[in-house]
Amino acid sequence: MSSRRYFRLFGTLLLSAIIAGCATPRTKRIKVDEALVEIEAQKQREIALESHMEDQERLQRVAFPLLVAAAAAAVGKIKVHATLGIVYANKYNFDDDFQDTAVKILDMGDPLRIAQVIPDSPAARAGLEVGDVLGALDGTAVAVGKDAFEDTVKLFDDKLKAGHPIILTVYRDRQKKDINITPVEAFDCPVRLKQGERIQATADGKVVVIYKGMLRFARNDDELALVISHELAHNTEGHTKAKMANYALGRLADIAAAAAGVNTRGFFGQLGARAYSQDFEAEADYVGLYIMSRSAMNIDDAAHFWRRMAVIHPGNIQRNYMNSHPATPERFVAIEKTIGEIHGKRSAGQALVPEYKRK
Repeated sequence: MSSRRYFRLFGTLLLSAIIAGCATPRTKRIKVDEALVEIEAQKQREIALESHMEDQERLQRVAFPLLVAAAAAAVGKIKVHATLGIVYANKYNFDDDFQDTAVKILDMGDPLRIAQVIPDSPAARAGLEVGDVLGALDGTAVAVGKDAFEDTVKLFDDKLKAGHPIILTVYRDRQKKDINITPVEAFDCPVRLKQGERIQATADGKVVVIYKGMLRFARNDDELALVISHELAHNTEGHTKAKMANYALGRLADIAAAAAGVNTRGFFGQLGARAYSQDFEAEADYVGLYIMSRSAMNIDDAAHFWRRMAVIHPGNIQRNYMNSHPATPERFVAIEKTIGEIHGKRSAGQALVPEYKRK
């Protein structure tokens, strides 16, 4: 017997012995009808999908005006694109287990269908509706099938230009409609929803991710807008790139130490990565409020979000200069002061743009 086969047999016998020795329940297990189990599973999939779509609708509805505001308020070079203010999908945008459910309750199929029209967007003003099937963009047919979403994102990127009207052909109740619509410019930074109950949001320089736990914690759209604006500001200000550069600088010290025979265990790289971390977070709070102020969102109660966050994470009340974020009381006071600065500019008729240091 080969050694591999021997260890496999030994492992199987050992696992069987462990299972045989495990404690067992004291009562009987209820026998269930598998057909009823499948019916219930389908019902739960429908509830889960409906809940997910509601969360997506809220996230994109709040994010859209902030992305438009970020493009208008940005100082420096950021990537922008033209957008209509719609969310579209077909059944292939859903996980395999949920495709049949998407077909059943959302009427998704191979063609791309509008799943959301953002209020007060070009799409809403032009009269597009949820359920419209995408047919063509300025005469170029919209793809269908498994790769349709990616192909259509590229088509829209190629065809749409902010301020330039286009004709979007859709099918509504099997009737063809040619709709004239003028795109607007927005920050090209997808805001995505992620499963998980962590009260967390992240930005990587290109994308913003909002966890469902954060979506639940933000008790109204203004609080959610505060979170999204903060993460967008990380990306408009290039914080991810700056942190990577700081880390690389620290790594040079690690390498130099290693050449001298000292193992720093990456200490200087990690120190570089944490350099100015609290300052970057404070800047994201500051710039994020300016982004939010240029949208339709109310900034007046923004600071109170951090009081509620302090209840969830009381350890962040005390200042700790080793933390990556400023303490919650400091953030509260700084945000209140920034709100006063923004209102002062608005009253004076000044441009709502952040105050940058002179180089």
